[in-house]
Formats: sequence, structure tokens, C-alpha cells
Amino acid sequence: MPTRDWAKVRNLLRASYNPVVASNFTADPLSASDIELRDAMTIQATDSFLIANSRLTLYNQKFPNQAIAAVPEWWQVRPEGKRPQLIILCGEKNDKGHIGYLIYPITIPHPKTTRHQTSPIPDYKKGNTEAILTLKDNSKVIVNAYDNDTANSLMEAIKPLIDPTYLEGSFTKVGLRKGQALLEITVTAKEGRYFSQGLKNTKPDWIDKYTQ
Repeated sequence: MPTRDWAKVRNLLRASYNPVVASNFTADPLSASDIELRDAMTIQATDSFLIANSRLTLYNQKFPNQAIAAVPEWWQVRPEGKRPQLIILCGEKNDKGHIGYLIYPITIPHPKTTRHQTSPIPDYKKGNTEAILTLKDNSKVIVNAYDNDTANSLMEAIKPLIDPTYLEGSFTKVGLRKGQALLEITVTAKEGRYFSQGLKNTKPDWIDKYTQ
């Protein structure tokens, strides 16, 4: 199935599921922890299948009496869904060094299988500059950073994690992203999840917990 078809499914999920999530957080004002939890459950416009399913799983764990079905299985078995992927999960780092919920993913197709005890990417400031690395088979790595320098530095840290075969003929585009403005926050990578069969199997082969 073409990527555009997943985009259609994701849009339907955002239209039907996200309001359900919001209906569980109606206090005025919301606490910081409730805002963080709500945002962790809310499907974003750039979420991959795996990330969307993770948000649904989190919601179902928190509200088991309101359980919502996972993303349709037909998406998992499509040929383009079988690319191996490494998903690096990041959380906001506050002034005291505390790391919040891991709700900021970076999806890396065709990763090397090297495991890491510490984060393979640096802390970085998120923002509205988008960098897109397009690999040999047209799969992509997308990051959102504060400025061009941050975006390029982050992408240079990501490239060594990718099978070099797929870097042949690859190219990177950097520019301002469209749509709703993103928070300008510093994030830290705390977890890496490797999926050797991509979307075909949503259970990771392994999970690395990064120490500081």
C-alpha cells in the first residue's frame, strides 16, 4: 500500500480517536502530567504505523473500559511495511535534567543492528525546521529541529546508524515545516526499539534503554 494510503488511515484515526482521548482530560486547568499523558496518547500528523499503535496501546492500558481497536491488520502485511526500522524515543528534558514521557519518536528505516547502552544521538532542541533524509529505496528519516544547524547535526548523527547500502544516492532537504508550530524544547533519547520485520510484527526484536 502506498504511503498516501497510510496517511488516509491516520487522518481517519485522528478525526475519530483523538477527540475520544481529549474527552478524558477535561479538568480546567489540566495538570502538567495530564497534558503530557494526553499528548502521549494523541496521534500526530507525522506518526508512523508503529507509533500510532503505541499510542493506542497506551490509551487502552490507561482506560481499559474504553478500549479502542488497534490499527487495521491489513496495513501490517503490505510489502512496504516490512522494512526494518529502529525507533528512537525521546522525552522532554527540563532545567533540572528530568526526562518526561517518551512521546517524541525518530523512525530510522534500514538501521544497522548495533545495540547501544548510551544514546547514539545527542540531545537536541526541537522546533519548526524539518530535515528529510531520503534513502536509496525512497524510505525517509524525518526530524524536526530548532534551526538548520541543529537539523543537519542531528541527521549527521543518525546516518551512521543506517545500513550504508541505503545511503548510496541518498539526499537531505532542510526547510521550514508546514502546519501547526511545534514546541521549542530540548529532548533526550532514552530508548531504542528495533523491528526487524517493520510493520509486519509490532513486537520489537529488542529494546535498548539508554543511560546518560
